[in-house]
Amino acid sequence: MKTIRWLLIAVAALVVVGAAFIYSGMFNVAADDAHWSMTARLIEATREHSIDAQSRSVLTSLSLEDPDLIAMGAAHYDEMCTGCHLGPGLEDSELRAGLYPLPPKLAEHTGHRTPAELFWIIKHGLKMTGMPAWGMTHDDRSIWGMVAFVQKLPQLSPTAYHELVGKGGRGHHHAEDGDHPEGNSAHAHDENAEQGEHSHGPGDGAADGASGGAHVHSQSAKSASVSQIAVAAAEPVSVVEQFFHSLASGDTRTATHLLDPAVLIYESGGVERSRAEYVGHHLESDAQFLKSAKQELLSRTGDAVGDVAWVASEAKLTSNAQGKAVNLVTTETMVLRKSQDGWRIVHIHWSNRTAPISTAREVGHAH
Repeated sequence: MKTIRWLLIAVAALVVVGAAFIYSGMFNVAADDAHWSMTARLIEATREHSIDAQSRSVLTSLSLEDPDLIAMGAAHYDEMCTGCHLGPGLEDSELRAGLYPLPPKLAEHTGHRTPAELFWIIKHGLKMTGMPAWGMTHDDRSIWGMVAFVQKLPQLSPTAYHELVGKGGRGHHHAEDGDHPEGNSAHAHDENAEQGEHSHGPGDGAADGASGGAHVHSQSAKSASVSQIAVAAAEPVSVVEQFFHSLASGDTRTATHLLDPAVLIYESGGVERSRAEYVGHHLESDAQFLKSAKQELLSRTGDAVGDVAWVASEAKLTSNAQGKAVNLVTTETMVLRKSQDGWRIVHIHWSNRTAPISTAREVGHAH
């Protein structure tokens, strides 16, 4: 009993001392007064472990070697980041000189950061550093552009830097501009157009496509006639695109990760009531079908309210796998919910109809 009593007394004393320290104003919060070394080490350790943990779920289907993406990132960086992180040929700035902790010179190095960590930091910012959360005003593709550029920045001369900024300055915009974020529209993955658009095929393989309920990924076709995506749905659309890009590349692990464990999938009268059921039945065959099927996006709409979003797409689908032609018009609706792990797909509805003869001919020559 004495031990417990002394422990309670010690805890109470610490609370009193802590309260006295806080309310006395003894701690100097000025930016020109460095932390105590122990405080600095604790904050740094906390920050690094947090970045590592929070960035593990960050995924992208974008190529960080895309010259257009890098140029767009250069324009954003020059507009928003040089005041703190400088650029080639810049030694310091009035803003940076007064910040604590001092921001890194990204023109010299990006440290040990992975692309996922850079994306998370740029999007969400960092407490107690002055690093803002650019995700409040920029869509994901714009942020990935900055990631792609920052990785190239230490290799650039001042002349090359300004040339790249000039190239990327044409038409870059932010999510707050009022129209749909460029990066999350139906044209978000231009690099895929050269490889053949990705389509989501019938669960039992291409041979059954004409009658077996094929479904299509309404992704990156340049000829899309309608794209009405609300700004709030930009991130959910990106998740939908990551899901199918992962399937198309055979990365079924990532595709599975983007599905909610209780996902409900409707397809041509059938139903799968969980992620495990889909993985056990149709995931692998859908991934295989994507290798041979091609699609042309006709329309995409979407919106988000709070932590729920929907994305609906219509497309033309064509395939000639194993010598059996598939010519369909497909529709797809996905519902997503935001959790602590980010946006996850909770419902999918795939359906199709046979394309008219004229439409089928158009599809056959789409690529």
